[in-house]
Amino acid sequence: MADHEEFAEITAGSAYYGAVQEARAKLHREQAGSIDVARIGHEAWRQLTPVQQAQSLDGLFVAYIVRLHDEERFARLSAAAAEVKTYLAPDDEHILQDALGTVRPIGDATEVSVCASALANVLDEIDLLRHRLAMAKPDSS
Repeated sequence: MADHEEFAEITAGSAYYGAVQEARAKLHREQAGSIDVARIGHEAWRQLTPVQQAQSLDGLFVAYIVRLHDEERFARLSAAAAEVKTYLAPDDEHILQDALGTVRPIGDATEVSVCASALANVLDEIDLLRHRLAMAKPDSS
């Protein structure tokens, strides 16, 4: 699931999301400079009824844990990207190519049994490569 899909799922139908948007707009109108994110959150929380607050808690907890996971993943990838590292074992690609060779041509519903560690290594390597590419992009701000 993409980050924007996770966010949409967390905030769908959330009274807190609407209150945050209102608080952001209000505070930006009142104070053109930088606004503390916590202040926006508190302002939005105060706008909610006790029932809406109770309904919003699950989404807030999920959003917090997702954010922690993202930060930990970013730190792990940054550490791996800082060193010349690969997750791949010497034979991972061969193992996966060999498994795919028996099922070609590959259709939409084709399933294949593969070595889980080789697949995990390749997926970790792809994640690391995406992180390195994102870090290499010039800042567009």
